[in-house]
Amino acid sequence: MDKLLSIKEIVPDMQDWSCKVIVQEKQQVTQSLSTPTKKQKFIFVDAEGSKVEGIIFNHDIARVGPILQVYKKYRIANAVVRPIHPKYQTAELTIQWVLTSKTVIEEDADDEDIMPVKFNCTQFTDLAQYMDHKDKSVGMYVVYYTYIMNFGLEQLLQERFPFTDVLGIVIEAQDSRIINKNFKESVVQKFVLVNEQSQTVMLSMWDDFIKNEGQQILSDIHNYPVIICRRLKVSNYNGVALSTWFDSAILVDPPVQEARELKNWAMRNTNLLAAIIDEKSYIKYNPNMSVKADQKITLISNVRPSQKNIWVKARFSFQHIFQKYWYMSCKKCCRGTAAADGVIFMCNTCKEKHPAQPRCRFDIDLCDHTGAITASVFGEQAEKLLTFTAFEIMDHFKQNIELPLEAVHNELESKWFLVHIKPVQTQMADAKQRYTIIYYSEVLDTNVVQSPTQCKSDTLLIDLQADTATTNTSGSAPVKETKPASKARQCLTEKLELLADESNSSSHSATESSKKKAKLI
Repeated sequence: MDKLLSIKEIVPDMQDWSCKVIVQEKQQVTQSLSTPTKKQKFIFVDAEGSKVEGIIFNHDIARVGPILQVYKKYRIANAVVRPIHPKYQTAELTIQWVLTSKTVIEEDADDEDIMPVKFNCTQFTDLAQYMDHKDKSVGMYVVYYTYIMNFGLEQLLQERFPFTDVLGIVIEAQDSRIINKNFKESVVQKFVLVNEQSQTVMLSMWDDFIKNEGQQILSDIHNYPVIICRRLKVSNYNGVALSTWFDSAILVDPPVQEARELKNWAMRNTNLLAAIIDEKSYIKYNPNMSVKADQKITLISNVRPSQKNIWVKARFSFQHIFQKYWYMSCKKCCRGTAAADGVIFMCNTCKEKHPAQPRCRFDIDLCDHTGAITASVFGEQAEKLLTFTAFEIMDHFKQNIELPLEAVHNELESKWFLVHIKPVQTQMADAKQRYTIIYYSEVLDTNVVQSPTQCKSDTLLIDLQADTATTNTSGSAPVKETKPASKARQCLTEKLELLADESNSSSHSATESSKKKAKLI
């Protein structure tokens, strides 16, 4: 091991070599679903900045894995050198060292403590371009997701994107919780990241990441640890959110220049970071993270359940949808419950005891000149649109008094909205596809939407009682024009007609007040 070679000088099948490297990444142990093979990957970097992939298999993981720690330097000799399969290669990684219990590995003491590595960090405001792409992650890979359940994970990586990374300060950690994911029990814990622009994003760590990097972060969280996250999944939770997956890497306080500069900024701005924690603005939707000046808009007729990140420009209409406008929920997780208002109960979803409280929720038809779909709006956004709080709505319901919404409906007739929606994954009883409104804002410049001459209001505000309208064309006989009625509304219409038939055949004493609606059960 006297003569040291650089990573570039070590070629496949070479023997009797040694190299001095730094462990840049130490990934989690993974297992292919189609084979019993287990593996753990590393990324090594030398003084020139060249990189190579290290890999350990099966029983050697327990023997060799603990020796190699991130950011430490080692002299490695006589590992098996082989090329990475061409379809798994990147511009940085083309060669793989297979480490076994026979490989010579010696820790090297060196005064130099900065890794000769440059990271291509993505700004928080640019993360939305990766949102909910099963074929794209912040970091690199194009993956054919549908193969995950059928083949080993190595067979998924068809092509790799150039590296792009996320750099942030961890300012808070939420409690971990157990959830069922893909018919398997998993543990998830959310961490709050902030950058120098005081922008925040939530990072969800799963399973082994919590045991390893998560515990390391928690033990030093009061000192604002800086992390570099690689190959993360981006979702649309609260605008933009990050999540680990099998090939992610979390580097905690890495010895690189940009991380140390950010750490220094954090230490000089502790009051600002404390204020962000107190305000907890990161739990709310942040449109600045997800709405772009040139936001791509999807016509409603082109909306598909397979889309995960959908923006539409539409009018709102719900005056003919017979609904309750609220439900009783868990105060923490907002899941529905049969508990009474204010009663503390054990929630079956979040597995914690919390009081029950009413939450606003109702369905809206989103309409443009191409069609209509039904979406549900929840919480504060629903209250803002309805102009009533959940407690006021519940009070009206319990007194059997109809909500006075005439002014709301009249205002909505002339308004357009930019709406961020996502498909509901749970199949509803009537087999109709539902959507959830994540965010909406009024569009003040109507020129950017359909002009009134291009989009007639009578095709947007759908009559629940009739799906067609009569129009005259150049003096000819009246012609029936189809209106873009949503399927969910049509289903609701059928249910209302059935309720009316049942009501007429029942007791004649059911007319207590012409000004009151029958209570929903």
